[in-house]
Amino acid sequence: MYGISQASQTWIDVQAWEEQGRLSCNWDVVEELFPDGLISGMVAAYWQLLRQLATSESAWSEPPPSLLPAMQLAQRQAINDTVAPIPDVLLQSQFTDQARANPDHLAIVTAHCRLTYQELEHRANQVGHALRAQGVRPNQLVAVIMEKGWEQVVAVLGILAAGAAYLPVDPDLPPARLEEVLTHGQVSIALTQSWLNLLLPDTTTVLQFCVDKDFCHESTEPLSAVQTPDDLAYVIYTSGSTGQPKGVMLAHRGAVNAVIQTNQRFQVGATDRALALTALYHDMSVYDIFGVLAAGGALVMPSAELTRDPAHWMTLMQQEGVTLWNSVPAMMEMFLAYAEPHSDNPLLDLRWTFLGGDWISMSLPDRLRAVAPNAQLVSVGGPTETTLWNIWHVVDQVDPSWKSIPYGRPIANTRYYVLNESLMDCPTWVPGELCCAGVGLAQGYWRNPEKTNERFVTHPQTGERIYLTGDLGRYRADGSLEILGRRDFQVKIRGQRIETGEIAAVLQQHPSVKEAIITAVDLKTDKARLVAFVVPQEESNVAILKQFLREKLPAHMVPNRFVLLERFPLSANGKIDRRSLMDQAARLPLQETVYVAPQNQLEQTIVAIWQDILKLDQIGINDNFFDIGGNSLLITTVYSQLQALLPDDFKAWAMTDLYKYSTIHSLATYLHSESSASPQISEEFVQKVQDRKSYLKRRLSKSLGTQ
Repeated sequence: MYGISQASQTWIDVQAWEEQGRLSCNWDVVEELFPDGLISGMVAAYWQLLRQLATSESAWSEPPPSLLPAMQLAQRQAINDTVAPIPDVLLQSQFTDQARANPDHLAIVTAHCRLTYQELEHRANQVGHALRAQGVRPNQLVAVIMEKGWEQVVAVLGILAAGAAYLPVDPDLPPARLEEVLTHGQVSIALTQSWLNLLLPDTTTVLQFCVDKDFCHESTEPLSAVQTPDDLAYVIYTSGSTGQPKGVMLAHRGAVNAVIQTNQRFQVGATDRALALTALYHDMSVYDIFGVLAAGGALVMPSAELTRDPAHWMTLMQQEGVTLWNSVPAMMEMFLAYAEPHSDNPLLDLRWTFLGGDWISMSLPDRLRAVAPNAQLVSVGGPTETTLWNIWHVVDQVDPSWKSIPYGRPIANTRYYVLNESLMDCPTWVPGELCCAGVGLAQGYWRNPEKTNERFVTHPQTGERIYLTGDLGRYRADGSLEILGRRDFQVKIRGQRIETGEIAAVLQQHPSVKEAIITAVDLKTDKARLVAFVVPQEESNVAILKQFLREKLPAHMVPNRFVLLERFPLSANGKIDRRSLMDQAARLPLQETVYVAPQNQLEQTIVAIWQDILKLDQIGINDNFFDIGGNSLLITTVYSQLQALLPDDFKAWAMTDLYKYSTIHSLATYLHSESSASPQISEEFVQKVQDRKSYLKRRLSKSLGTQ
């Protein structure tokens, strides 16, 4: 018999037949659709498995063998061969060494004070002595409830000097959420600032101290360490899928490893100065404090009221010669939106930019170089459960073939795997769950052994302890990891980790809610937002539900839109059709409010700018900027365009005012009240408004035409 196989009509066509008592097999493949080496690896693994099944009876009942070709296996072993020495020290030890060696070097710079290493150590020791007197012990949590300031650094250093572990808490949390975290953390002592002294709920039993005034009479003498490197350094609470936040427990040893490896790899030293933008309750702040101070550098801290103002950041960076940046990508995007119009005054001192916690846009590296020509971008990653960061990739040039910035390779003493459901290694290019091992793994979740045992498991083949991240990823041919998304319902919006199940669980506590599902749309864009679908138990009011969540959850976890349904859509197999809900969410207008037209030229100007930036064809003066798709990144653009259009008499205002006056009516009223101009607006301003409206109409017309 003769046979012929023509061009495959599918990506892969596998043909099998019996010929002279033997199994014959042939693959027809459109090779151009696949990365180099993928098909050859697949064929080799395929035939290897077939031969085992044909020659071994036990192969049919044993667990499936690894499908990794020998070359890929050798590559993985080389990538994960990361063993390096780790000093047997505590997280604060390197700061203490710097304070003894260079007491007069500058450690902290703020708008109101400058602290040397000796002054910082003395203040931290005073906190440590006071806490020791209160009987704190290793692995006890002491809360730090503060806004940005030098007091935060003194607090965490003092807590560790006393032997305890610190628990950073966002001072803007709703009282119920704050009480929940403190109670679950078994917190009996909290450190705060005097102007926040009344922050704790009246029902709390927590003893509260103000770092800026309560410890001035304590001893400044050093304290002997009472904890070990395997004791807790800090606990950070993250969103939890069951409706309760999870406290991730991190020990000294893993954090020390991340700090030392970063400083060695990027040659961070005493001449470096870092802009401390990251909030204390985000794990990237660990490097701001302990990494920079371990190297003998200085920490430049923005004023608390200006932590979201890129103009303030720019001033600090230029004045203080900032060399290091460490934040989520959204903050860098926000900064670039402000800095790009001022690129004629480049930031020549900036040399390393660490970005992590969320997707990095493909255009960001080139935009960064235009503003800071000597800056090198480093993509850093790793969930909170794996200490600070445990993987990185230095971005030299963006390859046009990339779909995203590579996740990178594991740092020293860390290992990364891509595993299937049987915890077997996935071959190169094959998606699986990203799993971590090594010294940086958290001890688990505070007072939550069930969740700990679910996510931290023992690998059945290697016997090592691994963390199942829930992130989907794959190995690329060059050995770098690529992150693809999530396998569960966790999302990240502008660097904030959110379990949508937690929002749904809290929402279902309201008596009028029968069922709730939260979904997220546009996650990789600046319009990322949450949408709540609710099946009411009885008549529900969206405003009441939103307020209910605001009283229990952080602001970034309150959905932008609420949709009431009689029932959830079902798929063919009778399960809730989440894909249908996501598609519906993507088509929703951002807000449903009664439209009120602008009443004067100033309101018309603001409306035109918002419509242009948010890509909306109608915005009323009572619409809230953040409810209709706005965020801190887009606020920068709004501010720049308003500054360019407004008459000089309207200039005496700050970008942070846009957070306080987030509707067009309230903002226009505020700007009028701040203006020294007469109510009569100039003809030049009116012409600018008309030009703006004409421009917007042309854009909308062009957009509708292309659709």
